Amino acid sequence: MRHPARWIVVVIAGATLQACATKAEPPAQTGQANTEKDVAAVNAVQDREIAMVATGSADSLATVITSDAELMPPDEPAVHGLDAVKKWAEETMFSQASVSGRYTSSDVTVSGDLAVARYTGELTITPKAGGAPVTERLKGIHVMKRQPDGSWKIAQDVWNSDAPAGPPPPPPAKKK
Repeated sequence: MRHPARWIVVVIAGATLQACATKAEPPAQTGQANTEKDVAAVNAVQDREIAMVATGSADSLATVITSDAELMPPDEPAVHGLDAVKKWAEETMFSQASVSGRYTSSDVTVSGDLAVARYTGELTITPKAGGAPVTERLKGIHVMKRQPDGSWKIAQDVWNSDAPAGPPPPPPAKKK
């Protein structure tokens, strides 16, 4: 062999070209796709949530809401943390009205330990002070987190009403 270095270069170049010509494998998926089991579990959390709202017990919400939950109710400031969520529920809903409802649709997407449920629903609100019940149609987004035991809980909830906004409040009375 007169030029062994030349053969080494040719072999290395050939190996490099072969490696470049090989189709690269796509990166591994880090999240898992929807499974029937996860979609059913997420929908079951929503069903439990609406059942718990109907009981009027703010403490029961802890079984379906994470300790660091964030709620974004319509026309109100965001509510952060489970204790604040329970206080908000007690003061704005349970002390003033009986609430019942149902989800009318839910489109769930799961990615690893997070799930997003785009939902529609109806709430019937009956004032405790008397008056006719009002049914409100709403839509929203639940972001759920898989818990260490494999269950799901609501971490974020954003919703609003399908009803048009009401008239603005009257201006304050003028002082004489």
